[in-house]
Amino acid sequence: MKKIVSTLCLAIFFTLFNTHVVFANDNSFNHRKHFDSFDDFYQSLPVLSMPIDSYNTVTGIYVDSKFFHFDDDDYSYYDKPIVETDNYFTLKNLKAIGRFEMGDIKFILYDFTFDGIGEGFNEDIKLINAFDKNGKYLDELMVAGKTGHEDHIFYFSSTIKDQLFHIKLDAVYELGYVAEVKDDIYQYKKAIDLTYQFHDNQFWLQASPVNCQTKNLKQYLNKLTKQQFADIDDIVSFSHYIDCYPISDNLQTYKQIADYIKNSINYFLSTAELKKLQETIHLIEE
Repeated sequence: MKKIVSTLCLAIFFTLFNTHVVFANDNSFNHRKHFDSFDDFYQSLPVLSMPIDSYNTVTGIYVDSKFFHFDDDDYSYYDKPIVETDNYFTLKNLKAIGRFEMGDIKFILYDFTFDGIGEGFNEDIKLINAFDKNGKYLDELMVAGKTGHEDHIFYFSSTIKDQLFHIKLDAVYELGYVAEVKDDIYQYKKAIDLTYQFHDNQFWLQASPVNCQTKNLKQYLNKLTKQQFADIDDIVSFSHYIDCYPISDNLQTYKQIADYIKNSINYFLSTAELKKLQETIHLIEE
């Protein structure tokens, strides 16, 4: 009789234990939501009402990466029932928070962790994916989170309203950083506001009039030379100087500036803006 009771107790214990594990790990492969079609996936998500504040969003649901796009080729995602070891770069805890539309464009707001064991960082990010009316992926934009490690940290926050994506970016640079040697380090902080519009199937910075009377190309170069690097404001304003000072008339000065810009930490830009920046630098160097 005692043996029967003991066996029954053990059975109940393991049942409760397994139940606890299942519900504790609701982001495991079998407990992520899986969808066969984009339309089923999109319609299952809650509609996000404007304005959308990155600090005030719903929790979201764990999903697989079938309709998720992140412009970083150097990672391995976890879409397998069993992952025995973590990869060098791994995406974890992917959640679809909700959806919204602007005209025929459909947007999905995601939340995930980008774990870089090989580089020693762990980043929590909110990212928007844009799709056309048929569910074809178009572009992405990082709208919230904390990214970076060692020599810099970027803090993103955002508000989406009036067909515009307002991004606030706070950057903290640790100048003089040498891995494992933290002497003679001081922090340099910079904050900027970026406003993106979605047109021509990509996220573009909102064009604003440039007052060329306030721009001095030599002073811009002197600032970069003194800093020995280009901060987030220097990178964004680079195109403003080109609008005011033609490259052909100032080529040697731009060659010096380009050395700082191309070696800068510029991944905070949208894909379209980053490509435009890289093409401009290539033009100067050629």
